[in-house]
Amino acid sequence: MEIQTIRLTETAQLKTYVPDSEIGYGIHRKRPGILLAPGGAYLIHATREREGVALEFLAKGYAVFVLEYSLGFSSREVKEQGAAALDTDARYPLPVLEMMEAIHYAKGHCEQLNLDPSRLFLMGFSAGAHVCASCGVFWNSPEFTSRLRFVPQGDELRVSGMVLCYPLLNPSPEKVLELNDTNNKDARLVKEFLFQTRTPSQEQLDAVNLVKHVDSFTIPAFLWHSIDDPIVYAVDTTRFVLSLQQHGVNCEYHLFDKGGHGLGLANAIYAQNEAEVQPDLAVWTELAHKWMERKKQNN
Repeated sequence: MEIQTIRLTETAQLKTYVPDSEIGYGIHRKRPGILLAPGGAYLIHATREREGVALEFLAKGYAVFVLEYSLGFSSREVKEQGAAALDTDARYPLPVLEMMEAIHYAKGHCEQLNLDPSRLFLMGFSAGAHVCASCGVFWNSPEFTSRLRFVPQGDELRVSGMVLCYPLLNPSPEKVLELNDTNNKDARLVKEFLFQTRTPSQEQLDAVNLVKHVDSFTIPAFLWHSIDDPIVYAVDTTRFVLSLQQHGVNCEYHLFDKGGHGLGLANAIYAQNEAEVQPDLAVWTELAHKWMERKKQNN
């Protein structure tokens, strides 16, 4: 296995976990790939949604590329100290453009990465799922592609599918992250990151509400959520799935009755306490793997 860090842009980089091409003596095989976006409310990168997830899917035969996309703060420590202001240059949709750059890079370096371009997937958690789902619905939108540093060729930004884990799909002030709560500091920061204002207009809210942007060109999706999630509204994931169905887009959806938010693999390795070890929830990795095995590009 080769692990390296690749600088994509001035503000984003990929940490790559690429397995050896040789699967037996003298026998080589290209690998399916996952571009992984951890969550963290667009303010930090959640630890348990990065390397652990990469290693889990590496063991299942995938090359995994963790995207360290632009955030409101340079590090968790800077955010916790509260001394620094939100990075005004790292605003939405910059993380989405960086994921598109990552897709472009991965497909343009298939030989070096030993990657099967017909089996490239996006995987995101919470806000990272918002990055992935934005790519999934806007991959062919001139509003996004015209802002890239390259000109996409044909459908190169269309990937085989996206795995969305307790996804933030509708960052509205209705419930998600309590964006209407003026006493919630993180909620105020998220609004500034997404909208550059604490009082976004309905047009601004609709622009990032991905439920409203699903169409027949949207990328196939595997989604899972917990109905007791106190941070991100599971109902919006269900609405997103219903819209996928209405537009004839392939999808698979698992709604668990318990799990909260942000557990990642939900196993003992990354659990902070016994309550976070949830075997019934941890099956999502195998379910997602089986779904991805059935997918080919343009399905």
